[in-house]
Amino acid sequence: MSLAEARIDEIDLYRYQRYRWLADEPHKLAVRYRKFNLQALLDASVKASGNDDNKCVKLLKCVEGQFNKAFVLTMNSGDEIVARLPNPNAGPAFYTVASEVATRHLLRDCLDIPIPRVYAWSSEASNPVGAEYILEEKATGQPLGKLWDTLSISGRLAIVDQIVALERKLASISFPKHGCLYYESDLNSRSANYERLDTLGGTTSISSLCRKGKLTNLAIGPSTNPRLWEGKRVSMDLERGPWNNIIDYATAIGKNEINWATSYVQPRINPHRSLEHPETPDEYISLVTRYIEIVPYMVSNSISTKQNNTISHPDLHLDNIFVDPKTNRITYIIDWQHVCASPLSIQRLYPQMLELSAPKQSDQYPLEKTLLHHYCDAVKETDPQKWSVLSDPFLTVRTDPIHLVPGCWDREDLFSLRNALIKIIARWSDIDHSEKPCPIKFTDEELQTHQSEMELIEGISGIMHQLQDEGLIPLGGMVRQEYYEAAKKFNETFKQRFVEMAENDDQRELHRMVWPYI
Repeated sequence: MSLAEARIDEIDLYRYQRYRWLADEPHKLAVRYRKFNLQALLDASVKASGNDDNKCVKLLKCVEGQFNKAFVLTMNSGDEIVARLPNPNAGPAFYTVASEVATRHLLRDCLDIPIPRVYAWSSEASNPVGAEYILEEKATGQPLGKLWDTLSISGRLAIVDQIVALERKLASISFPKHGCLYYESDLNSRSANYERLDTLGGTTSISSLCRKGKLTNLAIGPSTNPRLWEGKRVSMDLERGPWNNIIDYATAIGKNEINWATSYVQPRINPHRSLEHPETPDEYISLVTRYIEIVPYMVSNSISTKQNNTISHPDLHLDNIFVDPKTNRITYIIDWQHVCASPLSIQRLYPQMLELSAPKQSDQYPLEKTLLHHYCDAVKETDPQKWSVLSDPFLTVRTDPIHLVPGCWDREDLFSLRNALIKIIARWSDIDHSEKPCPIKFTDEELQTHQSEMELIEGISGIMHQLQDEGLIPLGGMVRQEYYEAAKKFNETFKQRFVEMAENDDQRELHRMVWPYI
């Protein structure tokens, strides 16, 4: 056992332990708890190793992500296999696992993307393990997160160049529909909409692969985006794809929310708006209806309905990139869960590893900007289509509502969706050149109430950002296990100070209710 390893109880294999939360912790832990039959998983790993004489002698729980349990299983022969099991919050486990396996097959075998080989998998929880799983090759090299701070600027820029080259390779295949990839045999047993890739035709890249027999039995089917399957949605007949274009997708997610809200949403108090008058299902449905009315105008110009659907990595942070520490060359990219062929304009704009996160006054901020600018320059030079999207000054104005609609009520974030629609109205002449009037509007009373809500939200947000910048409480209240008690004390202290700032009893009650942590 190495110095970085420690023995744990079996129950700890199933529980989430990396972070704790200062709000709604029981629920957040519950959706990250995954029970399974340990012995059956060991047996499956031995079988996947291809050596009947193998015996699993060690199981190591990996650093936890938000959506999966991951373990390294070591055999007496020295062979190592990684087991990954999706947590409940990963969305529809059958579709999530089946789609990831098919997608990785395509990317590894057709595009030579460096992805660990899948040895065995099951998308049915009825298997002996009692949970869906993927057994795969262990990635060689070191996670980039372990090396990043030791690299020179030129070394980091060289990594960015490799990421740009990887993205260009991913973009070399475009798909005629927007959805997730599957083996047709997996979808035959489910009442899901899908179309075989070898019958769709359409793009030159797909047609070429079909002629070479590379896409046999592959199909494009429903999205595995967890927000489309959350809570009661999982049992509803909603539109989850595949979609013909971005207008179909943007409209469908709005209709999904209305169908769900009609059946399940109940009035609730939103303290940022009022302590007396609740938000209602009708208000939410009205807001989403306005979103649907404006969809064709949001996407009709620079966001073309004929925009190619391509694959991108949805979570390209430092620990999902493995490199050779001697050469700094990328050896593997891991975590391809929830990958979807989608229009470029609604994909993540930049790899997560390059998003600006340091405070502007910090020494780290100029370096982050240098890396991001280098990435943009490289994209501009090598990928004109992506650059046309990245350089659109109104891209986020157009697409923010699309990102905000799924699960908006669940996130208690009607404010952000309303704010995004108000921005579209304000920039109407910039985003639509048809000279038609904007088809939606908000009343003066709605705008006044929204402004009051904005002032309260921005005030609280400023405090939360200050607490994060000072290293006291991270935004969202998710803290490392070892720091939880200290963060909890900081939270109690600053919450009390915030409440004491109130001028009367009504204000004190308001301050208690809008503080985001316990």
